[in-house]
Amino acid sequence: MDSPSPDNFVRIGKAEDVPPGASKAVKVNGKTIALFNVSGTFFAINNICPHKGGPLHKGKLKGYVIGCPWHDLQFDVRNGFGTDGGGQCVATYDVRVRDGEIFVSSACREF
Repeated sequence: MDSPSPDNFVRIGKAEDVPPGASKAVKVNGKTIALFNVSGTFFAINNICPHKGGPLHKGKLKGYVIGCPWHDLQFDVRNGFGTDGGGQCVATYDVRVRDGEIFVSSACREF
């Protein structure tokens, strides 16, 4: 991880290292964030499932939905909302790609 850019985005690696359909856990300012590539568009969410603490980057990605590898609680990677309607959600982070490099915001989005 490199230092934050002037707009509080942190460089985390090359886009080519996370191909479509893939995911990766990254550290941004001490937080573990799950990064997903859905058909060439990148999304970032808190990597820890709120149910039992499972690592979301290791779950099965189906379209925009990631399932926790431990109990299959599912979240939409675009907005962090749980898909079961139970009210559980995970924080999301803005992602930018510049010159083939991925940058993730150091601050989560507001719900």
